[in-house]
Amino acid sequence: MNAPAEKQPDDARSAPTELKPLPRKGAPHGPAKAQALAVRKARSRRLLKRIALFVFLPTALATAYYGAVASDQYESFAQFAVQSSELQPSIGIDLLAGLSGASGTARDALAVRDYVLSRDMLQRLEKEHAFIAHYKNPRQDPLSRLRRDASFEDAYEYFDGKVSADFDQVSTSITVRVRAFDANSATLFAQSILTYSEEMVNSLSDRERRDRTAYAETQVKIAETRLIKARQVIVELQQKHGDFNPLQTAVATMTLRTQLEGELAKARAELLQLKSFMNEDAPQVRAANEKVKSLSVQVSGESRRLVDPSKPSGLNNSFADFEGAAVEKEFAQKAYETAMATLEVARADAARQHRYVAVISNPSTPDESTYPHRIRSILAALVLSILVWGVSTMIVAVVREHARL
Repeated sequence: MNAPAEKQPDDARSAPTELKPLPRKGAPHGPAKAQALAVRKARSRRLLKRIALFVFLPTALATAYYGAVASDQYESFAQFAVQSSELQPSIGIDLLAGLSGASGTARDALAVRDYVLSRDMLQRLEKEHAFIAHYKNPRQDPLSRLRRDASFEDAYEYFDGKVSADFDQVSTSITVRVRAFDANSATLFAQSILTYSEEMVNSLSDRERRDRTAYAETQVKIAETRLIKARQVIVELQQKHGDFNPLQTAVATMTLRTQLEGELAKARAELLQLKSFMNEDAPQVRAANEKVKSLSVQVSGESRRLVDPSKPSGLNNSFADFEGAAVEKEFAQKAYETAMATLEVARADAARQHRYVAVISNPSTPDESTYPHRIRSILAALVLSILVWGVSTMIVAVVREHARL
């Protein structure tokens, strides 16, 4: 049998039981709470280190550089256009020409822009104004200046960052910008570039004029040589045949023979008339016979003068030689006159198409530095640092997430 339960005293039975508060679900207890706080502090320290490394440090370096180290740079502006003295087409035709392709002045302007940015421009600036030496000045900050041991190719790459030439397709003008470490040098370099560009345009214009007239001048020389040769042939024929102009001589001989033949026919008619009522030995008949014989001899002589097979230097041979020479001289004379007219037209056309540089704005002399943009550059460094930090944080988080899977 079970022993009877021990009877509790009344005081113990009547005392209320003490209730302990239940712990909240998920709340850390003791060591777990301390460990969570330590993890949070470690994460905060790592975050601050990353922010300091990727944001504060680059921004501080940029602030120190642009605030105390970066050298002042001055920029000079110049604007010009390449113009032509030839007549310009109307607006509608010019618009169609612009749609179909660049006009002549636009092509010249593009050529000048390429020349401004060329190695030849750098070589001339260095030769006449020590352009490269100016940017190697050790007094300037190391990041802005050109290295002392820089090659010409390095200098040309550096030149591309200090000199710019922008072409405006609407106005066909060119805007040149030059940056230097002092205002006077920037103005000097910009003025030199403008002068060299004008010389280049003048050279192009002179070459175009020479090219336009060179062919015409060559044709004139050829025609002149041909004419001189034709005249020389005629002089040689005159000396050979002893006749200044066999053509005129032949015409005169033909005219004289025609007149003699007419007189001969008339004399024969008179002789027949006299024989009709006079004897053969009548004085009038004998006189008429003598006249007929004399005229016949003269006609025969003039005929032999025109055509005489026994004399190779006769008038007919002279006429044949002179006729070919005269035709050649006539053609040579006309060819020479045509070539001279063509040359005059080419010269006039070349003069109308003269090109020149029209200066819109002379190189400016800056009164204060325009580069670097210090506040803007510091803000850009800050924004870029934040972007780099954000991107790197996302990349690290993605890598860790993939490592846990």
